[in-house]
Order: sequence, then C-alpha cells, then structure tokens
Amino acid sequence: MTQILAIIRNDLKVYFSDRRAFIMLFIVPIGLASFMGSVFNGTGGPSGGGGMAILIVDQDGSAVSRGVVEAFATDPNFRVAVTNEAAARELVLNGKRPVALVLPKGLGTDILPGLFDTDRKPVIAVLHDPSHPMEKSMVEGMLVPKVIRSVAQNGLDAELGRDFIRRGLTNLDSAARMAPRDRELYRGMMERADEFLAARTNRPLFGSVGGGKKDAASGGNGGPDLPMPFVAKSVPLVRSTNGRYNGYAHSFAGMSLQFVMMSMLDMSVGLLRERESGMFRRLRSTPLSRATLLIGKGLSYALVGFVSLAGCFAFAMVVFGVRIEGSWTGFIACLVLTSTMASSLALGMAALGRTPAGTRGIGIAVLLLLLMVGGAWVPSFILPRWIQQAALVTPTRWALDCFDSMTWRGLGLDAAYGSIGFLLGFTVLAASVTWLRFRWDAE
Repeated sequence: MTQILAIIRNDLKVYFSDRRAFIMLFIVPIGLASFMGSVFNGTGGPSGGGGMAILIVDQDGSAVSRGVVEAFATDPNFRVAVTNEAAARELVLNGKRPVALVLPKGLGTDILPGLFDTDRKPVIAVLHDPSHPMEKSMVEGMLVPKVIRSVAQNGLDAELGRDFIRRGLTNLDSAARMAPRDRELYRGMMERADEFLAARTNRPLFGSVGGGKKDAASGGNGGPDLPMPFVAKSVPLVRSTNGRYNGYAHSFAGMSLQFVMMSMLDMSVGLLRERESGMFRRLRSTPLSRATLLIGKGLSYALVGFVSLAGCFAFAMVVFGVRIEGSWTGFIACLVLTSTMASSLALGMAALGRTPAGTRGIGIAVLLLLLMVGGAWVPSFILPRWIQQAALVTPTRWALDCFDSMTWRGLGLDAAYGSIGFLLGFTVLAASVTWLRFRWDAE
C-alpha cells in the first residue's frame, strides 16, 4: 500500500509541476463548454444568431410572390437575398449559397386554379447544393406554411375566386364526358360558391391564417382544409459529368483532413518528447542548425500528411467512384498546401505548448474549434453569424472548399486560387510562430 501511495504521489507531483498542462486541464473543457453552450443555447438572439443565407428569385412579381419573399425575409432563421435565376444557379453551383427558391411567373394567378386543377399547379423550384441536405429540408419545410400564408392573405380574394368560378361555368357545357346529372350538381355547387364569394367582396377568402382571431363571416379558425396549391420541385445543382452528386467526395475530404491534423498533433508531441529525452542536446554537437531541424521535421510531417490524404482519396476513387471533376492541378495544389498547413500548424502548437502535455491540451482545443467552425462537423447555418464570419479565417474551411471545388463541384483552377492563397499564407504564419518560439532545450 505504501508503494502504491508513493506512485500516486509521484505521478501527481510530475503532472502538476507542468503548469501549462494543469491550466489546460481546466481551460480547455471550460472554454469549449462555454463556447458550445453559447452556440446551441441561442443566447445571441435573432440579431446575433446565424440564419441560413438563401436566395429567392421572384419571376412573378405578384402580391403572392412578394408575400412569400417577405415571409422568408422577416424570419430570423433566414437571411434572404433576391436575385435572378442565372446568378442564383451560379452561386449555388459554386457553393456560395446552399439553397435558392425560384418563384415562377404566374404564381399569383395559378394558385387558386392549382387547388383543383393539377395541370395548373405552379412549380416552385428549390435549387440546392446537394452537400447541404439539412438546409434544403429546412427550406422545403418552411416553404409550405409561408406560401399558404401569403396565398391566404394576398391571393385568395373574393374577386379572383369569382373569376375562377365564372370561367368554370363557361366551360361547363363543353365538358362532354360529364354526365348531365353530374353537370347540374356541379353547376349548383359553383353557383352557391359564387353567391358566398359575392358576399365577401374586398375581404380575404380565409380568416386569420395560422391561428388567432376567428373570422366572423367564416366562423372558423383559419379556413377549410385545402389541397396543396403548388408543387415544390427539388433541383440539385452539380457540374459532374454524370449530373450526380457523390457524397463520398465531401465526406472523405472532411474525415481525411481531421485525422491528418490529429496525426500531426501526435507527431509534434513526439518531437517534444525527443527534446526532453536529450536527443536535441546531442544533435547540437553536430553541424545541425535549428533551421535545418525545423525544416526537416516540417517537410517530413507534410509528406506524411500528403501520403495520407492522397491515399484516402485514391481509395475513394477506386471503391466509391469519386472523380476529380474540376482541375487536377488545383486538386494536387490542395493536397500539397493542406499537408503543409497541417504540418506547420502542428509545429506551431509544439512551439507554443513547449511541453508534451501542454501541446496536447492546446492542440485538442485548437483542432476542435477549427474543425467545428470550419464546417467539418456542424452545418454552418445553425452557428451564430459572427462564427460564420470567423470561419472565413480558418484553414479547415478553405481546405474543405478547395477539395469540394476540385472534386464533385467540377470547378476550374481559378476556383482554387482563394484557397491556395489562404492556405499558403496560413502556412507561412504558423512557420513564423514556430521559428520565433521554438527552443532547443526544454524549460
């Protein structure tokens, strides 16, 4: 028992003697828990929250279509930009926006006939980035109540209803396939409906929409149960040769990047253990400079990362049919710069952490934040807006965008220039930190 207590006492003494590791034991979980709580607890409110950035194309310009645009624009869950269809398609294809709605011409006039005539149902196109299925589902789910609300408030007025009935009665006699008895029953129903609408001229056909006060004339809480007056058509936008989205391209990019960065962290911890073992003191007796050591370590780490990334993508190409639909030059550049970025980041964390335990604590905190904020784990639209903006300065975001652009998005080399520039700049920054802070000897 005495020996066991001696072992425990010694281990605790060694651990708590490393002040950085002791501090990180509390700072990392407290900091990450506070950050995650602020993100998912909605403390930012509508103005400080995220809001999904979507596009709406209004080809109709009617009261109904304007009502739909206003319904999305006033919803704190969305950030709406109105544009034309060509621009919307280009932005979704390039991954700049996850979803775009196209409100067709004739939406306002065809809504009421579409309730009863399937051939006249207006088709609302939902253009979407296939790598963001959650965002598409959310928009489609919110589209139905917002269109119905706008229709009830702006489209189903009594005059439009009477016009529809008059046209139906005019064409009734030409309905040769309708039996005479059915024709008379239909005529009687439509004439009574016309009388009902005549008494409601200049008033909405339905009462308050979505609950609320009862309408005195209708005596109901929002009107009858009607069939869907429109069709939502899902349109995934991809540039691939077969016109299909291969989800394995995106998943392999994210998972490969995550584990390469974790491997780099382990290698940087191993570097500090080599220093603690006295190996660096022996190396200093040779004609080996600190610059040579750091450059050699950085290149060896980068080579490991490159082989890992290339191997994972090669497996995805052979087994899951992933293809480089864009520029091969851009794809190779992404592999090289992502590897060097991960290598320089690992060395920078080693320089700042100074000890194996301290580096591991810093590394875990940094990697978790970079992967989450960069979009590898959580859909970006649920994050507060300031975090979405902060993601633009994370290397993980640019690396994932680069791989997506060169694989399934099928974009050209010019689409990789921004990612290449950022990853190169981040590599230089992390290498500079390593050069300034890394020491030959352990403290």
